[in-house]
Amino acid sequence: MNRRSFLKSGVAVAAAGLLPATVRSATAPLSVRWLGGAMMEIEAAGLRILTDPCLGEGEEAFVMGDPNEMFDLAKGPNIKTHARLTPFPGLTHSSPDLVLLSHLHEDHFDQKAQAWLDRSLPVLAPEHDTEHLRQQGYGAQAVRHGATRVFNGPSGELRVTALPAVHSLNPQISAVLGLGNGYMIEARRGAQVQRLYWAGDTFHVAPVAQALAQQDTPDLFIPHIGAVGGEGALGQISMDGAQAMDFAAQVGARSVLPVHHTTYSLYREGPDVMQHLHQTRSPGWSLQVLNEGEQIAL
Repeated sequence: MNRRSFLKSGVAVAAAGLLPATVRSATAPLSVRWLGGAMMEIEAAGLRILTDPCLGEGEEAFVMGDPNEMFDLAKGPNIKTHARLTPFPGLTHSSPDLVLLSHLHEDHFDQKAQAWLDRSLPVLAPEHDTEHLRQQGYGAQAVRHGATRVFNGPSGELRVTALPAVHSLNPQISAVLGLGNGYMIEARRGAQVQRLYWAGDTFHVAPVAQALAQQDTPDLFIPHIGAVGGEGALGQISMDGAQAMDFAAQVGARSVLPVHHTTYSLYREGPDVMQHLHQTRSPGWSLQVLNEGEQIAL
């Protein structure tokens, strides 16, 4: 059983209530606005990037298996609704220039976003998921690990490099869930380079470390936390705060922005563990903890 079918629901709903577009800036720095879960609006080189879109709200925000529960691995999890605990802050623009998907679990690309997203938009996705996206009519492009796509923006050049994302420390579970993507995102303007690493649902394991060794150090590291899985049948499938702290030490970025926490009932740990460890360890990099809708600029 592959990752697409293992937690997948196959349910679609209608989307509504999105905000109008804002004016594009040709001089804006690389910025990140967190919208909850793994969803971010990133502006780089004057281009608008949307990551892992999820628009559902309330007690039935999305439909998916529950990795926190015990179940028969041979049969798969019970498909159920999952609650969003925080209000969706809204988009600042109605249409991105580029969509980046880490993988297709519905807490990363929910049913409401699937119904809303313009099929003509360029979508970069893991090789594992691209064929399904194309069958659904999306303009999906597979990006193998280590490959770079280059885009010309109003204020420079955007470079997006796919890196491996390993969803479990257990090789058998990782094989079931399949490899996802993290992304190194670079905005280049003349000699100036701003760089962020969005890790996706991954742990700091050998394939990830090896891929990062081939990359320049980012200014901003964005790990997924939440400690999802816990005592469930899959075991832990997203990092806890202590693991993210250790990962950050290896990445070497000057700033760290944890996401994939707080938003959904699915997540088992908030950013408080990282905040406590950051205070006690004083690691030499800044920890950025945002509320949904808040933005930081590099």
